[in-house]
Amino acid sequence: MGYRMRPKKSLSQNFLVNDFAAKRIVDSLDLKEDEIVLEIGPGKGALTRHLVKKSKRVIGVEIDKNLCKFLEDKFKDKRNLIVVNKDVLKINLDDFASRDDKIKIVGNLPYKITSPVLSLLLDKKDLIKQCVLMVQKEVAERLCAELGTKNWSSLSVAVQLYSDVKMLFRLKPTSFFPPPKVFSKVIKMVFLKKPRVKIEDEKFFLKVVKASFAQRRKTILNSLSSNLGLEKSVVLLALNKAKIDPKRRAESLSLEEFGELGVRRNFVL
Repeated sequence: MGYRMRPKKSLSQNFLVNDFAAKRIVDSLDLKEDEIVLEIGPGKGALTRHLVKKSKRVIGVEIDKNLCKFLEDKFKDKRNLIVVNKDVLKINLDDFASRDDKIKIVGNLPYKITSPVLSLLLDKKDLIKQCVLMVQKEVAERLCAELGTKNWSSLSVAVQLYSDVKMLFRLKPTSFFPPPKVFSKVIKMVFLKKPRVKIEDEKFFLKVVKASFAQRRKTILNSLSSNLGLEKSVVLLALNKAKIDPKRRAESLSLEEFGELGVRRNFVL
């Protein structure tokens, strides 16, 4: 083939080199022969080589132009692989899926784009069946956090509102080249048919959740007042309507309680 692909630090490239882990990740997708899977950052094809054997179509979204050429050459005999040379944050998932023909997603998420990618997936949740993702250990722990723990966060609330999420297994730095300085974990998100709690205004709800966790050491009253720019009397009224003690902190609030609180009319005098 004649390619010498060196990982690019500017793109946070750490190629998966653990084939046993690659097989486990692909098996975790529970792929059927008539399903489409989108792979985020296929790199040198560690997952791709297993995906093309199990699905109807594989869409590999790779930002690195040289890696795209490498993948097209390596898998030139695989007619069910489409390599897209694009930043995953700039693709339109509607081009590849619909509500009646949902896709599955897999990939290794660089830390610096983990949050925006998760936001993209949540925004397009109606087009996605499930995701299996490699993320930094600390991110995985926040995604899968339980109520009342230090990892329970706005990210936990947003992801668990719309999906069943669980940790599958851990990956050592030596599973990648070059080895990152942190451990990774593989998580699985299966999107629900409807939110876990009823939400009237999604954007406002998420705004309230984010503001609640913005200053974790503050009470929910002070945090919301400070980060929403509202008078304490307005926030206190909203908390009373939701039957939430204003002295509590965000990490003690359940999804159901955030659902009661995050209603726009609660914040109107």
